[in-house]
Formats: sequence, C-alpha cells, structure tokens
Amino acid sequence: MSHILIVLAVIAFLFRKPLGRILGRQFPNRAKRQQVLGTIITAFVLVIVLRVVVLFW
Repeated sequence: MSHILIVLAVIAFLFRKPLGRILGRQFPNRAKRQQVLGTIITAFVLVIVLRVVVLFW
C-alpha cells in the first residue's frame, strides 16, 4: 500500500502543471483551490501516519 502512495506522489509531482490547470478550471476561486489541495495533502499525511502507527503497534 505504501508503494502505491509513493507512486501516486511521484505522478502528482510530474504532472503538477496539468493538475494545477485542471484544479484552476474546476475551482477558479484561489481560496477554494487551496482548501481542496490542503484537504488532499492532509488525507495523504493521515494515511502515512496511520501506516506508521500500525507498523509500530
């Protein structure tokens, strides 16, 4: 599962310009766009933290 997250993070990094354009079109309001990005980043961080907690449980 963690390798899938790493692959997704690399893909998101490589395609950040097209993803930014898609998000810009979907959410023209800058504050709303940053809120969506923050939610996505928070979800990734929570999944990683949960995996680390389970690993050391």
